[in-house]
Parts: sequence; structure tokens; C-alpha cells
Amino acid sequence: MVGKIDYSGVPTTVDLENNTNQKKYTVNRPKGKSLVISRALCTLMAIGALLLAVLVGLVVFFLVPRGCSADSNNAVGSLVRKENVKLATSPEDEIDERLPRSIKPVQYMIQLKPDFHNSTTDGLEMITLVPSEDTDTIIFHVNKIHIREDSVTVKPTEKSEAVFLESLSISSQEHLEGERYEIVLDDQLKKGKSYVLTLQFQGELNSHLQGFYQSHYTTLSGDSRFAASTQFSPTDARRAFPCFDDPSFKAKFKIRLARPANMSSLSNMPLERSEMFETAQGTWFWDNYPETPEMSTYLVAFIISELTQLQSTDDLIKIWARREFLTQTDYAGKVAPSILRYFENYFRADFPLKKIDIVAIPEFGFSAMENWGLLTFRESSLLFDNFSSTVEDKRTVATVLSHELAHQWFGNLVTPKWWNDLWLKEGFATYLQYLGVAHAEPSWNILDEFLPSEIERAMSLDALESSRPISFDVCNSMQIKQAFDEISYAKGACIIRMMNNFLGEETFKNGLIKYLQKFKYSNANRNDLFTSLTEEARLRNVLGAGESVKQIMDTWTEQAGFPVINVAPDYSRNTLKLVQKRFFLTQSDSKDKFLWWLPISFTSSVSPNFISTTPKFWMRGEEEIVEEVGPIGEWYLLNLNHTGYYIVNYDEHNWKQLIDHLMDFTPITWAQLISNAMDLARANQLDYEIPLKLIARMGIQDSAIMFVPTAVAFGKLQFLSDILHDTPVFGIFEEYHKAVFKMAYDIVDFNDNIDHYLTRRIRHTVLEWSCRSPESRCVHESRSQFRAWMTNGKTILPNLRSVIYCTAIREGSDIEWDFAYKKYLETSSPTEKNVLLDALGCTKLKWLLSRYLDKLIDGYSIRIQDAGRVFESIAKNKEGTQIAFDFLRKHWNYMLEHYGDGFNILGKMVQALTVHMNTEFQLEELERFRDSIKANISTTTRAFDSAIERVKGNVEWMRKNYKQVEDWLTKHQEQFMYL
Repeated sequence: MVGKIDYSGVPTTVDLENNTNQKKYTVNRPKGKSLVISRALCTLMAIGALLLAVLVGLVVFFLVPRGCSADSNNAVGSLVRKENVKLATSPEDEIDERLPRSIKPVQYMIQLKPDFHNSTTDGLEMITLVPSEDTDTIIFHVNKIHIREDSVTVKPTEKSEAVFLESLSISSQEHLEGERYEIVLDDQLKKGKSYVLTLQFQGELNSHLQGFYQSHYTTLSGDSRFAASTQFSPTDARRAFPCFDDPSFKAKFKIRLARPANMSSLSNMPLERSEMFETAQGTWFWDNYPETPEMSTYLVAFIISELTQLQSTDDLIKIWARREFLTQTDYAGKVAPSILRYFENYFRADFPLKKIDIVAIPEFGFSAMENWGLLTFRESSLLFDNFSSTVEDKRTVATVLSHELAHQWFGNLVTPKWWNDLWLKEGFATYLQYLGVAHAEPSWNILDEFLPSEIERAMSLDALESSRPISFDVCNSMQIKQAFDEISYAKGACIIRMMNNFLGEETFKNGLIKYLQKFKYSNANRNDLFTSLTEEARLRNVLGAGESVKQIMDTWTEQAGFPVINVAPDYSRNTLKLVQKRFFLTQSDSKDKFLWWLPISFTSSVSPNFISTTPKFWMRGEEEIVEEVGPIGEWYLLNLNHTGYYIVNYDEHNWKQLIDHLMDFTPITWAQLISNAMDLARANQLDYEIPLKLIARMGIQDSAIMFVPTAVAFGKLQFLSDILHDTPVFGIFEEYHKAVFKMAYDIVDFNDNIDHYLTRRIRHTVLEWSCRSPESRCVHESRSQFRAWMTNGKTILPNLRSVIYCTAIREGSDIEWDFAYKKYLETSSPTEKNVLLDALGCTKLKWLLSRYLDKLIDGYSIRIQDAGRVFESIAKNKEGTQIAFDFLRKHWNYMLEHYGDGFNILGKMVQALTVHMNTEFQLEELERFRDSIKANISTTTRAFDSAIERVKGNVEWMRKNYKQVEDWLTKHQEQFMYL
């Protein structure tokens, strides 16, 4: 034990800094004696100390491992190849939370009893351990858990007889930084022997929707109910029970849960037996669950609740929800078995567990979670009500279900060794979700939506200099949680789709099957995947001699960003000169010379073919190539169907030819050309005349109003609308939009009688823009229907509600707002609540927006899971941006405490602020805010980085591009009336 130090008589820093009279100070003066140090000696001692510190620093620098290692085989070891990006920079984020590999857990026996009154849990745990080397130390994870030190025992066992021997003597126990707990023994644990660690603990039943948490809800009759459920991904199993909370520490789990008699429980496995016992609170039961297969801790799950079940059309699957919502699980019960069977056939592997429970949780932080055998969902992501849900809601249910079911193989059966390869599960689940839905709902043509849904989402972040590689260094929870972003999900899906296309469907699928078979119930990294794909590719002679999937894909996983290919044709020689460079939306000072392996598909007017996306040739990490392509003709196209994760900038002649022949191409090609051209113009690499003419050509001539290209065009024009909003040319821009899409505005009305997915999707897209003009027919109709709802309760059709609610509230007063908020409180429908929350942020009245924001901190009006949605609806409203920014600055610390760091809620709020920020002053204010909270920035580091870069880009756009757009719109203004 260290005694208390007496600092009396020691000079303070202030004393030393103000020592203008060269006073001598007495240091460590015992009674009756003095040690006097002169100023000169003090100076020499200081210089010596400084030199010693420098020497120690050099020794540490060269001899001690530093930072995060991406080597998932050896979490505390050295790197074979140093990854080049870290996700956070604050000192606490440099803590390495990973565990030594000296011990492997093989089995957990976990017993938990929740105390709903005190919001705590009491637990008993037995962990079977097998050392991989001799060691006297056991280190595992805990977070906000109190371990009873006197309950901790470590006993060797005889495996063959399961006999427990005498406990080993424990030297010390203590909490370490990085959410870890250390037990030091007096004797060594022997390599290969079996030991059982037993302990008792008390944990929190928290309200942050992380770990094992408690949620509340109200029944239709007004009664209050509570439930307890889990959310362990990525690093919150340690909040529920002490564990080795790294994904590579797979083990088997036996769960035993205590519950009141009026509740039931669920876990990963089917219930084995229940045992009744009496408590002071009445009758309770112990529910015992059989042992799971080997799995990672983040996939363990359990629920204690009064939810009820619906048997789906498949005996394997049950859907659970509140009793009043049970009929809204019909669609999930229908589509889930279809998607599950599709994946079983696709992977040639049956789902390995005996059941799948799919549960709608009253309060849930993510959209859903793939826990093995127990999929948990936010209610609005699982429930579909024919009377209040929309076609977009149905799409959400189908895609999220497909995503989580795909995880049962990619993530659960085979798990990434470490979070640096998060894309191995999230990228695959995002890509595969489209295949699953395409099978279950073939009329939707959902594969066509990959461009606006995933490529656009990925590139919007990846085009920033602050982007990161897909595979990257992380070593603690703060960094890991920031990795759940568009790069892991959307970009991961994009490069997987690209692999599928350059390898071919059969090669790709068979390679995946080999990968899953080889690593099932285990862990793998990206190199393991690339090896399996390469082996299959070589069997089928898909790759060139000496080429490998790793060689190609390392350029995509270990580098941030994506390239633009600039093409220069030589029509006389039938050649194309291609030059690649990294694409930035904003001006970059980066000196990095990133180059990629690029599969180049090609077609031209000579022999147009929009079906085959097989590469015609490659850029093999070369900055520049010249390729003979045969007769080019009037026009040519590269990267068909945008299967390659890159964009193409053509020569001026070809761009003009593409505009002239646009309607000869497929709708996906329209969307791709508009998307590429608008991004190139935004980055000041192409004159805005090109994309604006492309959009005009499509808008005027597309009599069928195709959904995907229209959605892409509207999405790209939204940037111009936002950034031009306060400029003199905004009115002319609005004239351009109304003129170009006049046919769509005239055709699309409020008649929603046709039950067709694409028809309803395009109606919603067009009406949103049609209702932007206050004098439009759309606005008058919206206000009329909203008033009819207010005055006589006339129902508004579900697919029209988001447009009508937002429009009526925007053009109305506090009367409409108060009515909508009252309906939000009254409705029990989760999807209707979402529509109303979005619409309430549409008002132009700033005092109403301020009142709405205050509900985020009153403690009861807005649920944690909905906070980001509310804030975003206000921040993206031109009238609300500054109000939202001021609110976030004022209440940052409270909101961080209230909402926690589990679901990047505050990061999403920061990102939402940037839409209408385009001045130097706003940029400085955002940077100043970031700097002021650096000590309390939590998991928002990357959100601030990308938000600041986006605002810099907006400022740069106003300086470089505004005049060009203003001139073009002004010059062509008169033509708009004749379009």
C-alpha cells in the first residue's frame, strides 16, 4: 500500500513561473534541516531531466510496440503489414482493450437474475479455460460490473472426469484500463490443461440500450410494461457478464435466466426446462437453455418480456412482438422463410441451429441485430401494418430481414477474426440482402436499386479525404463503434459486387461456399476469403497467370477512396487512353499516390451490349494505359451497370454524344451517367452543363418515369437545391426543375389505388419535389387532405402521409404542428410514429423547432432510439440548421450522458448539420465547437472529420462553381418555359 505524500513546502507551478526575484526553494525539507538548491543547479537538473526524458522516449519509440495492431491472429503482437489509418486521436482512444492470447475460453455457464426495481442484475458464472501457454495471469473484459472478489475461484479440472480439484491461490485482482479485469495467481496455469474460473457479480440493467438493458412501453389499455433484452455488438457483452469479449474468442454458452411468472424468456437456443422458485416479489422461474455451438460473445442474446409469438409458415421460425402488434408480423412471417431457404440453397448449407426467433423489441438502438438464432429488431423495422405502413416500410422489413438472415452465415457461422475486417460480415450482409429480397419479391427489381442505395451512399463518404480504408487499425471500443459506417456496410457491399462481376457468378459463389465450409464455427480474415476465391478462380481459369484475388483486392481494402478514370480516345487508331487517380469531392493536398486494379467493361455504338459486365481489359495498378478497343463509333461507355467501384470522366465529344443518345441506353445507364457527371461537376472536374443537360434530356423524354434514374437525378439535384437556397439564382433553379420534370409532375397525382411497388416508390419521390413550391397543386391538395383529417378524421392513405404531413406542417401554423404532435403521442403504430416525427421537423416556425428540440432533453417525450431522427429532421430544415447547431453546442455533455456512445447518435446529429452550411463563418464555428469538446468527443471523432470536410467542400463549391451554375441557369432561363 502506498502511503500519503506530504506536499507541504513544495513550490507550485505558479510559484516557479513567477520566480522573478530568483528565490531559492527548499525541497523535501525534514524538520531541523534544509536542502537548498541554487538557480543554476536547478537549471542543470532540468536540462538533465529533459535529456533523460528524450532518451527514454527514444527507447520506448524503438523498442515498445505502439498503437493498434491489425493482426487478428496476435492481438498484442506485431504487424506483418502496418495499416495506415486510425479512427480516433484523443489519448483515451489509444488504450488497447484487446486481450492476450495466452488463454482460450471454451465454455461459459452464465446464470442471471434481473432486478427490475433496482435496475441491476445478479450473476453467477463459470468459464472453462484452456491456456495456450504457461501463465499466471487471467485477463478478461468487464464494463460497469462489480465482481465479488471473495467469490472468485480458479480450479483445475480433469477433462475426462470433469472433476474439480483444489482452488489455486490468487495473488491479486484488479480492474485495468480498457474495460479489463486481471486475476494474478500464485501458481502457473499449464498449457493445454483445463481450468474453471468461477465468480459472482452484479451488473447494471441500464437504459442506454446497450448490454443487458431495460425498456418500457405502454399497452393499448394504458398499462405500463417493461422488458429486458440485449444488444452486445460490437463490445457490450462485457456489460452483461464478465467475458473474453473479442470476436476470435469463440466458445460454447449455457444460459440460465430468472424471470417473473408473468414473463417469458428467449435465448439463442430453444428452452430446455424451467424450474419454479419463490421470491419476496412472488413466483419466479429459472429458464435453462442448452449449450450453443461455438460462437463469439457479441452474438449471445437473451430477452425477458411479456411479448407473444406468431408461428411463421416455417416450423423453424417464430415471430415475437407485443400482443397488440402480432397481426403486423404477418409480412415478416411470410418473407423470412423464403429468404432463409434461398440462402440455404445459395450457400449449400442448412441453417445450423434448431430455431430462429425473430423479435420486435419495444426500444432498440440499431435497426436489427443478427444474434444467432435470436434476431432482434426495432419495431418499425419488423412490423408492417396494412392500414398505416408504406411501401418504403415494406421494403425496410424485407431488406433488414434479409440482411440479418445473411449474417447467420457471414458473421455467425464464420466470424471475422477482428474488427479491422468488419466489412467481411457487414459488407456481405448488405450485398446479400439484395439477393434475398430479389428472390422473395421478384417484381420489385430491387437489384436495380443498388446504385442509389449503396454506391451513392458509399461514394458520398469515400470521396472525402477524411475517408478510411475498409480494413483499418482499431484497438478499443471507441474506435470499433465508429467503424459501423458507410465504408464497412455500403463500400464493403460495392467491392463484393465488383468481385462477383469480375470473377463471374459461379466462381464467386463456389469460392464463398469453400470459404464457409473451411472456416465454419471459426474465424477468418480477408486473406482467408481471398485465398478461397483465388483457388476457385484458378480452377476455372478466370484470372491471369500469377494473379490472385488478394493482389487485386488489397488495392481496395487497404487504401481509402476510389478512382476516377479520365478517358481520351484516339478514333483513328481505335484506342482509349485511360488515366486513373483518386477522386476527391473537395480540393485535396494529399500526397498519397493511390492506384487500384480496375476491371474495365466496355461497349459502344458499333455493337452495343448493356448486359455483359465481364471486364474487357484491366488496369493492373497502372496509373495510365492505352488499350485498343476496336471501332469506337459515335459513342462508347465504360464500367457497365456501375459494377466497378469507380467513376468515369469522358472526353467532351463523347459526353455530348452520350447526351444525344441517352434514351437509347438502359435506365440504369441513365442513372450512372447522371450520378458520375454530377459528382465530377461538383468536384470541379466537369462543366455543369453536361449533367444538367443529361438530367433535362431524361426528365423531358422519360414518359414512363423510371424510378431509379429519377431517384438518382432528384438526389443529385438536392445538393444544388440546398446550396443555392439563399442565393439569387435559387428561383431560376426551381424553374429549371419544374420545367424538366413537368411531365412527371403532371402525371403523378395523389391517386394511390395501384398496389405496385415501383409505382408507389416513384409517386413518393415525385410528390416530395412537386410539393416544394408553395403555390403548387400538390401543396393545395396536401393542405386540404390534412385539414380534412383534422376536422373530420378523414384517413390519409399511408403511402401519401409523409408528403402530406410534412407539406401541411411546413405551410401551416402551430395548429397543424400541435395536432400532429398529439397524434404522435396517441398512435401505437411504430411506422406512423416515424412519419410524424419526420414531419414535425418540417415547420418553418423557428420557435416550434426550438420547442421540438427541447423534447430531446426533457427525459420522456422522445425515446433514445428516435433522437437522431428528430434532430436530423430539424437540422436538414433550412430554418432549423442554426437552431439545431446552437442546441447541440449547449447540451452536448447532457446528451452524451443521456444517449451514450453505442449507436453513434451524436455522430449522426453532427453529420446532419452540414447540409445548409456553406460559409467560412459556419466552418469556423463548427471547427471551434469540435475543438471545444475534444476531451469529451466520445465516438464522434470521424463524424466531425467528415462533417468539417463537407462544409469545407460547400465553401469551396460556392467559390469555384457557383458563378458557372448561375451563368448557365440564367443563360437558359428562357428555354425552360419551352421545355
